[in-house]
Amino acid sequence: MRYGNFLAAAVAVLAACSGYNSSTGPGYGGGGGQGGGGGGPVGAVTVGPGIQFVSAHDGSQNPAVTSITAGSTVTWTWTGGLQHSVRSTGTTSFASSLTMSSGSYSVTFNTPGTYHYDCAVHGSAMSGTVIVQ
Repeated sequence: MRYGNFLAAAVAVLAACSGYNSSTGPGYGGGGGQGGGGGGPVGAVTVGPGIQFVSAHDGSQNPAVTSITAGSTVTWTWTGGLQHSVRSTGTTSFASSLTMSSGSYSVTFNTPGTYHYDCAVHGSAMSGTVIVQ
């Protein structure tokens, strides 16, 4: 019985440390950056198959919150077939093409601060934040 408990604990620790996230894999890169917390790559956001942005780093969504270091790049990658976009909602301006259903869009953030964004199609129902440290 002791061996079975040890094996179950070892599997749980390996699963927790593996950093597996269904949003990671080929095409889900993003720039460098440091960060703590979740398991996915820092600076990667999935534009989901539904009405959602999902941070690949910590799994947060609506708002997806991604923390990076200054000089790092965030890459949004589209999945599914719905039309979405990425646009800033603050004073720093960035925006992907009008709408997309596939592909990716990247922005390099050189200045520390908090940057809010949403989807031009879905507005505040689909939003996110990039925190640059």
